[in-house]
Amino acid sequence: MSTRSSPAPFLRWHGLSSEAVAYRARRKPSVPIEMPDLTDHAAVARWRAETNALWGEEDDPAVPHRREVIGGVACLVAGPPPDVGAPRGKSVPADVAAPSGAGVPVVVYAHGGGYVLGSAAVAIPITARLGRTLRVVSVDYRQPPEHPFPAALDDILAVYAALAAGDTPVALAGDSAGGALALSTAVTAAVQGQRPVAVALFSPLLDHVAVPGNPLADDKGHRLIDHYAGEADPADPRLSPLRAELGGLPPVLVQAAADEPLAVQAVELHRRATAAGVDVTLDLWEHMWHTWHYHDLPEADQALAEAAAFLAAPFSSSGGT
Repeated sequence: MSTRSSPAPFLRWHGLSSEAVAYRARRKPSVPIEMPDLTDHAAVARWRAETNALWGEEDDPAVPHRREVIGGVACLVAGPPPDVGAPRGKSVPADVAAPSGAGVPVVVYAHGGGYVLGSAAVAIPITARLGRTLRVVSVDYRQPPEHPFPAALDDILAVYAALAAGDTPVALAGDSAGGALALSTAVTAAVQGQRPVAVALFSPLLDHVAVPGNPLADDKGHRLIDHYAGEADPADPRLSPLRAELGGLPPVLVQAAADEPLAVQAVELHRRATAAGVDVTLDLWEHMWHTWHYHDLPEADQALAEAAAFLAAPFSSSGGT
């Protein structure tokens, strides 16, 4: 087993790039949009639209996204030109299932946003950069209040199953709450005999139980998570994959900011997964912030380039088989 980290996690980027320094200097203090009554569907829809408009940056014109329906679920797809004609699962377009060149995986991506916010379009700053070398299928999963748990997870699973049903090699990735969806999908798929080839998690939320030491225990954002969970047990491993049986997982990469609250969960995932025999890479980046991957910064470019290389590594080492 090889890891680049240890119980004293490996820290990255001891200083900020000049671009990051300039970004932080020009970034105006955010004016929080007051969280509405989460049972008011119309108010939540307006709030989601307003908040989503504040996120993300321009699409990469070199990596255009297109809309597809895969496994009955709406997705945005990005990636290099396909080799049309490769075997694929049912309900999977040929240009999704057949990435250009042997050994290039399809990556199912789950966006963040506390389950209630975010979208596949919001995640374009991440998926476009991953899509420079990988085929990325970003899932527009259903969201509460209309669709509580397990709707979002069911959608990710449906897309993953449709892709994995053919000969397409599939990996998983996600940020923040999408990290929980990606890891839960990986655990479920492994049990069902459709293990992904790799998993990459960016500032992942992995445990929904409000216990002492949980960084979300007293956070307003926990209202979003509780609203998604509904009547489900927060300790359900499908909700809190940190509590799942992790032994069947493929290689996992976890990137988090060293000082963000969720770094605690990243370190705990490293501990538990390593103990279960999983090959884990944990990178904690100093001076970064939660999901810095969304921004046009060298640190984000490097983190995502490393993630793309990690996700592709199982194929390049095996010749794509």
